[in-house]
Amino acid sequence: MTITVSISQFRQNISDYLEMVKAGNIVILKDEKKDDEVAEIVGKKRWNPQAFERALRRVAGTFTAKNHPEWRTKKDVTRWLTKTRKAAERTFTDI
Repeated sequence: MTITVSISQFRQNISDYLEMVKAGNIVILKDEKKDDEVAEIVGKKRWNPQAFERALRRVAGTFTAKNHPEWRTKKDVTRWLTKTRKAAERTFTDI
């Protein structure tokens, strides 16, 4: 949830708003005189090993030798990488 609050109101209740941020909310500070948003407070992202494991399981098997034969062996990967890098090299000449 996003909460918009004036700077003065935030200053008076800073601990309450920081608790809201810790709970996953976003707090936007607004300068009421200028009717302008001046800051957005977002909680720090935390490492979630369960979410990481779910993501890995979801994409496991996406890249296989069948659908990416250029990555079948280590030698094939090296050859593909070298070829791709050479294709991406650009030279610029003076005009």
